[in-house]
Amino acid sequence: MDAAPSGEIVNQVRALAAEVSEVKFIEKCYVRKMGFDYFVDLHIQLDPNLTVAEGHRISHLVKDKLLDSSLSIKDVLIHIEPYTG
Repeated sequence: MDAAPSGEIVNQVRALAAEVSEVKFIEKCYVRKMGFDYFVDLHIQLDPNLTVAEGHRISHLVKDKLLDSSLSIKDVLIHIEPYTG
């Protein structure tokens, strides 16, 4: 069974994602806990003029940063939105 974690883990996920300089805004951040692991669903806003390949590269930077953190994150799903300022 999964459960919603404390707000602190959500804040930590948001802070880590924001460290990637190309991320303009974090629109949504959902974190679920299953067993000892966390699963993250993140909606990030990027420069709308980026190519699909550039957006894909940036999403992997964010995903890798989260998976490599000490937060016991098992998987990350990233949805890209155009930054509207």
